[in-house]
Amino acid sequence: MNSLPSLALSNTGASAFRRLGVALTNDHHSVRTGQACLANEALIVQSTYIEEITAWGIGYANAADNRLRVLRDFLAPGRPGTSRTIRLTQYDETEPWFTVDNQKIKRSVLGDFMEVRQRTAIKVDRLIFNRGLCVTLDLDELKDKPHWQQTHTQWLIDLLMRATVLEAIAIYQAAATVLNVTWDAASNPDLDIKTELIALANVTGFKPSRAVFGDTASLKRQQAYEQQLTAGSLAHSQMMTDEEIAVACGLGEVLTDAERYQSTTTAKSEIVGSNVYVFTAFPDESPEDASNVVRHVANASYGGGEYAVYLTPIGVKKVVLTVENYELLATQHTTGIAQLSIR
Repeated sequence: MNSLPSLALSNTGASAFRRLGVALTNDHHSVRTGQACLANEALIVQSTYIEEITAWGIGYANAADNRLRVLRDFLAPGRPGTSRTIRLTQYDETEPWFTVDNQKIKRSVLGDFMEVRQRTAIKVDRLIFNRGLCVTLDLDELKDKPHWQQTHTQWLIDLLMRATVLEAIAIYQAAATVLNVTWDAASNPDLDIKTELIALANVTGFKPSRAVFGDTASLKRQQAYEQQLTAGSLAHSQMMTDEEIAVACGLGEVLTDAERYQSTTTAKSEIVGSNVYVFTAFPDESPEDASNVVRHVANASYGGGEYAVYLTPIGVKKVVLTVENYELLATQHTTGIAQLSIR
């Protein structure tokens, strides 16, 4: 009977997977064939023990450069937890800006302070979805592919991430105020965004904190300024880094994204494209989280990582590699979102 080849781990590889949320160990384990693998015990269960090698160079040697992951976390910052059940607290969005007559807050002699009603909130319990993908592999096709475990694991994680990104974009599109904007030699792209920030602040009470530019939208912004040939426009055209564009537009953070997805059998399309999405998102949770969309995650398979990976032999010639995680995109509020569709 064929035994599955050992998975080679290294400090480099373990670090790369850790950035993707897969907790690894280089400890050698002797396990039963087909036994489930916990995310904080080993990457893959196999019939032979895990051997460490010095390096592997397939796929994402540096997972920090995974721009798909960056886009995912920018659109929907993570809120990690240990339970599949979460309690979401939805606050009244008008209460923080409640206005009181300045004369009524002045206490008279022997009088009492003016009383306002207690703040209200709605609590909703939600179940985090169990998500995953699997692929069936023929062992004969893997004989000359020593890094097949890493390659297929990274691929499945990417597919899960891309699904999350497309879901987040769909949420923003459904909730956004849509503006059809032309950026040409007669326009001021950064001013268009600043103007929309003010309009959104008049609805929510605060300006959105983030914007994501599609590859095409970023190019149209640059072309619009370069065509005008004035000192001001040329200065803006030279502001090309995300940090510089954020300052020019009055935002906390900007991300220029160039990720694609397979839109047809023969073509790929930009995920963000000729759009600019403006919204609020913060990396850290607070008692009153102002983020529009967040990504609740639970530890996979009761382990320490966000993803768990399983290897299940089928007979003597096939094996199923599975990646799973627990994730829920929660829309906390739908106000303060804009989609600038650039022409």
